[in-house]
Amino acid sequence: MFTVAAALETSHLLLVLIIPVLALGWASFQRFGLLKKPNAIVALSNDTSGLTCQLANGRHLPVTVTNASFLSSKLLILQLKPSDRKSGSMIAIITGNMGAPTSNTNDTAFRRLRMLLRAGSPEPRHNTPSH
Repeated sequence: MFTVAAALETSHLLLVLIIPVLALGWASFQRFGLLKKPNAIVALSNDTSGLTCQLANGRHLPVTVTNASFLSSKLLILQLKPSDRKSGSMIAIITGNMGAPTSNTNDTAFRRLRMLLRAGSPEPRHNTPSH
């Protein structure tokens, strides 16, 4: 009897905690995934100088991807650290084609970014077949 009561109490506690976690997750997705805030990252580009992000307010910042980032075949959650060291970390949520939720980038760009993050960019003097 004691274990059943403890299990019910634990399940109620989990239920109470799940609602705020879901609400915070949805708020984060709206902020970082739907690109609605002025400091939301709206574009990422890579060139010989490295990775640069463009913010919704028009600013361009050189950034590096931290190890706290998450990569999968349908979702990228990138923690980016600006090179200027004055700003704190930023988060970009990039979704691929997930079915019902629409993606916030096209398939080709999503695949290229995922491969760049997994394999890294080539050496500055490295000639790739596309050049």
